[in-house]
Amino acid sequence: MKTNLFKLLSFSVFYLLVLNLSAQTWTQKANFPGGTREYVAGFTIGHYGFIGLGHNGATTYNDFYEWNQTNNTWKGIANYPGSGRYSAVACAIEGKAYVGMGYTGSNAVTDFWMYDTTSNTWVSKATFPGTKRYDAAWFVLGHKLYVIGGSDGGTPYLSDDWVYDAHANTWKALSGSPTTSTDGMVCFAIGNHGYVGGGWNGTSAQTACYEYDSTTDSWTSIVSFPVPIGGDARTFVLGSKAYVCTGSNNTNTLSAGYVYDTATKAWAEFTNMGGNGIERGYAAAFTIGNYGYIGAGRDSLGGDLTDFWQYTPCDTGSPTAVNIITEIQNVAVKVYPNPSNGVFYLSYNGLNDKQGQVRIMDMFGRVVKSYDIEGREGIMKMDESILSNGMYFYQVISSDIIISTGKFLINK
Repeated sequence: MKTNLFKLLSFSVFYLLVLNLSAQTWTQKANFPGGTREYVAGFTIGHYGFIGLGHNGATTYNDFYEWNQTNNTWKGIANYPGSGRYSAVACAIEGKAYVGMGYTGSNAVTDFWMYDTTSNTWVSKATFPGTKRYDAAWFVLGHKLYVIGGSDGGTPYLSDDWVYDAHANTWKALSGSPTTSTDGMVCFAIGNHGYVGGGWNGTSAQTACYEYDSTTDSWTSIVSFPVPIGGDARTFVLGSKAYVCTGSNNTNTLSAGYVYDTATKAWAEFTNMGGNGIERGYAAAFTIGNYGYIGAGRDSLGGDLTDFWQYTPCDTGSPTAVNIITEIQNVAVKVYPNPSNGVFYLSYNGLNDKQGQVRIMDMFGRVVKSYDIEGREGIMKMDESILSNGMYFYQVISSDIIISTGKFLINK
């Protein structure tokens, strides 16, 4: 057997976003149907957004609702099997949702659950082994969830950091973040890096921000947030930019939004939401395709909300993507039919290992699904019908090397 059968000659994938410089817009969508509430949890899978949990002062909830971007409708899904709670960690990893920790109204908790959209069921996963907490910061890199800081109900707040491996269903303590004892920090991930900043230390809102590199398990200080921002901010990511649309400083709920551009490494102000409840905190925020979303939460007068909004950074529709594909010796990979309604087949031969992986990524390089490959050649089915229409990318990985990459179009 040749040990050097595969040589990576070149690898370059890039995305060229062709955008009209017209004004950004906020558009109100169908109201969240679960009633007024704050400290809610939110995440996205495909072209669906999910909001649930939270409380309204009288009730602590364990329900969740699914919003369909295609037809702007909501429906209830299976209730969260843990106790009702708020200020939980909630995210999506490779097409599954992971929700846990939080505060029940009387104490912090550590249980952790996975939600499967195909079966509408929740499955218990490894319990968080650290100190019980809520209002933690978190971000997802690949198949791993990183959890930083938060509160256990007392002061000082927490500053430790943990990583959850969704493939192994294990938690691991990391070297410790540079953040002070802080809860409710701004948090997001772009590319291979995670970011946290701001937050509340029990006395005042903070401005310091940090970048995490998962390859070296190291933190670096970045430019500070332009104003102090407390523990109720929420963020969505569009391309290389993170948009912080809610939150408060030491005295008032913020009326302006702020955007961090990883390309320029700078913060700038942008137009915040329109309509009622323009100033809010404790909401849900997430990204679907080329749009940011924010909903529910508490307004600047202390009232809980149900409104739900879409942010459009431009009015030209979907960006154009350009993909340059690697040339690899003796490897044949084909995805067909292309375009399709979301169901594709991938044929492959010439892999240098009996086991490999296919990663599906969106326009911004986020992994939305992964498949295991068995054998050096074969044909496998990939059902991506849950995803929104648009361009997506795949990587075929063998022996920890990306041996093929390409693009496919979903057009239902």
